[in-house]
Amino acid sequence: MKFIYRFEASAEQKQLLRQHLFNENIQRCKLFAKIVILFEALLIAMNMGSSYALNGSLFTWNVYIVMYVLLLSASVFMLLYIRAFEQKETYTSQQYNRFRAGLLSLVVFFLVWGAVVTLFDQRGYGHVMAFAINFMCVSILFHASNRTILCLYILPVAVLIIGLPFFQSSSTVLMGHYINLSVFLFFCWLASRMLYWSYSANFYNRMLLTETNENLAIKIQENEKINAQLADANERLKQLTLIDELTKIPNRRGFHQYIKQAFHHPKGTRKLSILMIDIDAFKPFNDNYGHLKGDIVIESVAQAIKRCVDSANSIAARFGGEEFIVAMFDADPLKVYQIAEAIRLSVFELNIPHDYSPVSPYVTASIGAVTEEIISEEEVEQLIAHADDALYKAKTQGRNRVENFQNWVEV
Repeated sequence: MKFIYRFEASAEQKQLLRQHLFNENIQRCKLFAKIVILFEALLIAMNMGSSYALNGSLFTWNVYIVMYVLLLSASVFMLLYIRAFEQKETYTSQQYNRFRAGLLSLVVFFLVWGAVVTLFDQRGYGHVMAFAINFMCVSILFHASNRTILCLYILPVAVLIIGLPFFQSSSTVLMGHYINLSVFLFFCWLASRMLYWSYSANFYNRMLLTETNENLAIKIQENEKINAQLADANERLKQLTLIDELTKIPNRRGFHQYIKQAFHHPKGTRKLSILMIDIDAFKPFNDNYGHLKGDIVIESVAQAIKRCVDSANSIAARFGGEEFIVAMFDADPLKVYQIAEAIRLSVFELNIPHDYSPVSPYVTASIGAVTEEIISEEEVEQLIAHADDALYKAKTQGRNRVENFQNWVEV
């Protein structure tokens, strides 16, 4: 009969199983030895009481009292033997094998003891209870491989089978013992195998589950790391789609994203100021100085605008070509005008030569400003249109100036 595992255990896993079984058997042997000591002490006391009642003497030596004392002594020795082994912090493979052999020898002694007591019982009681109980206890409590368990069985079974004819005179009883013992021994062996296989399967499944959980935890960590990297990459990609490549400030998409987030949580009416900024006479500059220098102008103007705008409740973005836009929430109209003037002056003070400008020998900018109370994101487009109208007015009024859509302040 062979147990088929769900997976083929490696040599290392089998060694771990043997080690674990050995440790479990040590604990079972300790508990069993304590129970045996208790029972043997009780049997000795009962024997002494019976002896005193019959003979008036506590100690009347007979084969049973000798066997009780012998098993009691062996159980005490087993406890001391196990304790001495457990107190060692480290031990060699040779020491481990010697202790294991000693422990198995004590188990064999326990079984042989049951066989000997059973033989003596044949002259009085005629039953095999002592051997049957001991054999069943070892078969159920002591988990071991089939080879080990059969090695434990051989000597005690041989003692009983060979000795029975010398102690049991009735051939009928003897034949009954042989038949009953054969059936009993087989089922005890079968029970020991089933328990061992079940224990082994559970051990390997726990090991497999632990390994699977560890692998799963590693995979989860790897996935979390990958997800974090993907999230970071997505964020960077998102930023790339929202940032103008040339000027490194938000583009039109980034501007609208900012406005959308500002109105994501309704806050009632909000004051919004828009500045539309356009570089004056940029086409002549581009046509005469070249697109490379034109890009330098756009980048320089963008940074000048950015320096003048507070990023707390504001955004400066490239709206397209040489046009820029600034949005400011909850700003005082006078403050808005001052910022617009600061931007205009910053662009002029860049001192970028522009010999083809009808306004100035340097690059300049015109600005249209508007400030209104709005409720929703949809009203922003109308506000941009008003700022664009103010920009158009600044262009027609001579360029290099700031114009307001409404008379919020005196210019």
